[in-house]
Amino acid sequence: MRYVSTRGGVPAVSFTEALLTGAPRDGGAYVPERVPRVNVKKLSNHSFESLLVETLSLFIDKEDFDRETLRDIARATCKTYGEDAMNAAPVERMGARRATRDARRYEAFRGPTLSAEDASTQMCARLIDAALKKRGKRANVICATTGEAGGALAKAAAEMKCVDAWIVYPGDEGDVSEEQEREMTCHVEDHVHPVKVFECPDGMSDVDAVVTDVLNDDAFRLANGLVSINTLNVARVLCFVPYFFHAYFQVRTTRADIGKEVVFSIPSSSFALEFAGHLARMMGLPITILSACNVNGAAHRVVSMGELYKTDMVHTSSSALDVVVSENLWRSIYYASDSNPLILSELQDDFDEDGEVVLPPEIVARLGAVFKSAVVDEETVFATIRDEERIGFIPCPQTAVAIAAIDALHDDIAEDVPVVAFAVSHPSKFPEVIRKAIPGVPPIGVTHPSIDATHGLFHRRRTCSLEELERSLRRDIPAVTSMRSPEPIKIERLLLSRETYERIYIHSIHKHRGGGAVINKTGLAAVLDNPFLTALVSLAVAYWARVTAPERSARADAPVGVVAYARRRRGARPPNVNFTRVPSRDILG
Repeated sequence: MRYVSTRGGVPAVSFTEALLTGAPRDGGAYVPERVPRVNVKKLSNHSFESLLVETLSLFIDKEDFDRETLRDIARATCKTYGEDAMNAAPVERMGARRATRDARRYEAFRGPTLSAEDASTQMCARLIDAALKKRGKRANVICATTGEAGGALAKAAAEMKCVDAWIVYPGDEGDVSEEQEREMTCHVEDHVHPVKVFECPDGMSDVDAVVTDVLNDDAFRLANGLVSINTLNVARVLCFVPYFFHAYFQVRTTRADIGKEVVFSIPSSSFALEFAGHLARMMGLPITILSACNVNGAAHRVVSMGELYKTDMVHTSSSALDVVVSENLWRSIYYASDSNPLILSELQDDFDEDGEVVLPPEIVARLGAVFKSAVVDEETVFATIRDEERIGFIPCPQTAVAIAAIDALHDDIAEDVPVVAFAVSHPSKFPEVIRKAIPGVPPIGVTHPSIDATHGLFHRRRTCSLEELERSLRRDIPAVTSMRSPEPIKIERLLLSRETYERIYIHSIHKHRGGGAVINKTGLAAVLDNPFLTALVSLAVAYWARVTAPERSARADAPVGVVAYARRRRGARPPNVNFTRVPSRDILG
């Protein structure tokens, strides 16, 4: 199995290369070169631990990690779930709902930090640690987070021997709860480095933009062994894929039922879970993904409106979902464009330049066959928390968004199709939201021993403003690296040669115009004689030249982070909280 960039500007790499570099140099994201098909029924009797091994082994060659190593890593991950290890995430029935006669929740928050991020982050961190040990190297892993992935990484990294973990999160009021922050900052290990960033008007999106710029500085990355453990790292997304199989087999429990549809309602943030569901569907699992958005609506604009554009962020009670651009959407758009890097690159370039792009109708239609979407406002989030509490379950605000989205799309989902809401966090991490939704004495179930244990402990963290973030990272990461041994991992990120880049783009154009997959000498000459195609190739080569040229600051006297931040803010629209939902086709019957 090899991994290719969605933009097509780099050579295919192994899983380990994708794991340890995080992202390709051409500005795209790594995706599997092919998505394996599976016999779904043969996986139906596997435990969560076994599904981690069975599904991931399809994407990872034994030369990277053999099956026994994957099994050891999965066993160590599931062991952290304690008594719930055998059934790390149960599916429970919810009360009767207007939307469907069969509504359930997948309690993916049963891990050590009470988050759906636990298994994915732990698996990825352990894979990185194992790869580094094999090579006798160290790394600085870095994660930009709204809180949930940060706590999971801090917990996992505390046990790692070959990594320093840099956990960067927005720190303005409403960005991260006190309980989420303590999971990141109350560790005593000196290789866990939380960084709290103030003055982030777009929250997580601002932090992620700066972290991405640091990661894209190849000289700095190589000197310090930087590895992204955000969901931009394809390993993180692949480690979410088993969740869908595990949940599906708890809903479709008989061999006669396996093969029938299930809808999953996902609290939408970076679109990582939705893309993992997309991969599971491509593998043969008969599912549809409902992207449940809060009022920031990043994924909804793409799925239901066919538009991708930036807005100013709105702070909400479901703070982990407060993003203005869902970066993993590009991966699903890539597959919806028939894995054509030419199309993806053009769309992404337009978005980077103008801050908005309208997707072609064919791509919108293909996305609509996999995804549905809904936007849930704040009043509905609080009402959903109250309603669920009355029937015995208190959802976190993110989970409340997923549950409310089921009702919002009641007309689009057939009544005989089960709908499963991903329950992604324990409510004890958001006590202020729960108390606001349910006034009075905190209801039973809003506390948890692991959360209570952090109260009163020291915070161990760095702090800075958004403007200071890049300069601070560039100072502190090398300072820490200089005190560590062995030396940091160095894996070059290559770009295709100019000639290869031209050939791939011509091949792509020819293939998608119906000319077939093979171009002979005569055919190539004919293609090159076409002035339109020649112009397209020239643009592609110009892009190739641009990404390989040394970077120049837009303003010599401005910090690099400020320039990058200003570039990403250009073209942002005002908040759009009143979306018009385009009715989607009823693909479920």
